[in-house]
Amino acid sequence: MKIEVKTLAAKDAGAIDLDDAVFGIEEVRSDLLQRVVKWQLAARQQGTHKTLGRSEIARTKKKFGRQKGSGGARHGARSAPIFVGG
Repeated sequence: MKIEVKTLAAKDAGAIDLDDAVFGIEEVRSDLLQRVVKWQLAARQQGTHKTLGRSEIARTKKKFGRQKGSGGARHGARSAPIFVGG
């Protein structure tokens, strides 16, 4: 299989001969192509996302319940990660 090679300026740079056993596929599997495209687009993202830490939550740090007598577990602040929104 002969393929034309182009330069970055879109000029002809010649041709190259590729092996048909590797590059001579008859049918492209769309499921594999979609998976590779999604992988490449995900790898392009910067990855600067983060979640808020315990000290960055806009909640009070006061102990919200009594230490004894409530019948529940001992907790400190509602901003702890164990709570919803914490």
